Amino acid sequence: MKTLLTLGFTILLIGASCQKKQEIPNEVSITGQIENHDQTVLKIQDFMGKGKRFTEIDVQDGTFEINLPIDKPVIKMLTFGSTFKNIFLQPRETLEISFDASNIDSSFNYEGSLAVENVLLDSISEKLRKVDYNYVYNESLENAGKYLDSMSSANKHYIEELIGDQSLSTDFEEYAKAMVEFSNAGLKIRLGERKEEQPENYYDFINQLSLENDEYLDIMEYRFFLSYYIEMKVNERLSKLDSVKAAEPNAPFDESLSVIKELKNDNVRAYALFNALNMRLSEKGLAGFESYYDYFKEHNKDSHYAAQLKLLYEEKQLLAPGQPAPPFTLKDVDDNLVSLNDFKGKYVYIDFWQTLCPRSGRELPYLLDLHADYKEDNIAFVSISVNEDENIWRDYVREHKNMGTSLRVPQSWDSKTYLDYQAFGLPSFILIDTEGKIIDPKAAKPSSKEIRETFDQLLKSS
Repeated sequence: MKTLLTLGFTILLIGASCQKKQEIPNEVSITGQIENHDQTVLKIQDFMGKGKRFTEIDVQDGTFEINLPIDKPVIKMLTFGSTFKNIFLQPRETLEISFDASNIDSSFNYEGSLAVENVLLDSISEKLRKVDYNYVYNESLENAGKYLDSMSSANKHYIEELIGDQSLSTDFEEYAKAMVEFSNAGLKIRLGERKEEQPENYYDFINQLSLENDEYLDIMEYRFFLSYYIEMKVNERLSKLDSVKAAEPNAPFDESLSVIKELKNDNVRAYALFNALNMRLSEKGLAGFESYYDYFKEHNKDSHYAAQLKLLYEEKQLLAPGQPAPPFTLKDVDDNLVSLNDFKGKYVYIDFWQTLCPRSGRELPYLLDLHADYKEDNIAFVSISVNEDENIWRDYVREHKNMGTSLRVPQSWDSKTYLDYQAFGLPSFILIDTEGKIIDPKAAKPSSKEIRETFDQLLKSS
């Protein structure tokens, strides 16, 4: 079996890499080979805001090599199209990656001095995905909690069995167990929303956690947990406000800033503040952002986060109302080329979506009704599919979404159109005027009352 051969070969590479370790003390060497490589971009994602959102890895003739600066062991996200892999990296070590782009799941392979850790990390990540969510969300809170705790205990035991007496990075073992612990804790917080079933001591499990540990910030499960924890505290604060103040649109975000301010660990607090502002900017755009940006500048003490949020803010300016909408030319279901310029003289309502996205599916009936009610008016409905198998997309559109103009980006999440419109999170809706300029880069969704009010106002004034 190829993986077993890889693990055995790792031991030989450790000694050979010693000289290289001395040459690159604050870097990890990542090299590899991709068979049948197309134009899909290989990236290392950075969700921490300590640099660019991602580091693109240059692939030449199917091979790649990058020395990534890191000063401590980390878990990063490697992405290739719709494939996402957690990878464990450590300074002065090497990781060699190979896979066949036409059959990634069965061909992915690791070598190098970090091969064992990453083979194990793959196995652990797979285990964490095997939660029976149907059971968890339909059983009583007590039974669901017991199930999650038993899963967590079993997964920790699984890690111990996997590692055995192998001499691995002590950080890796700690990170792996933290992944399990915070994955479980995050789910239990989400279940705690069922307050009618909640015992008085339900949240006692949080007291057993290393709640504010900046060593865990590179772990996705910890970051999710931290978001759920802050949201839980926000809801507690909102419940104590009078009904008028609690109903104000900005009340949840304002309370989240108060919760974040109370965090004791400087690095955890800095990340949480950056993440809150980043998510606010991503979800709501520039509307009402200035005062929060001023707050961030006053309270943030981390220059990396300041630089990253400034970059994100400047990118959003490109889609500000009145700016020219990014041009595109894409194929429709009949392989005809369609450009944004083709709709000049009409208002354009764009939705970025995906057939497998549940939220896109929930909006579809409302989008169909919206199109039916306004199809005779001066509004073009343009749907742009992301990350799709071309045949599945074409068949789905013809059967379920045969309205307006349906297009598809050819390079998944790396498509220029998707990135130009900053449509991070699906579905996303954009409204463009008759001259091809942005009206709203975060337009209301089809199920809202606001979008019909907006359409009626535009049509009345034109």
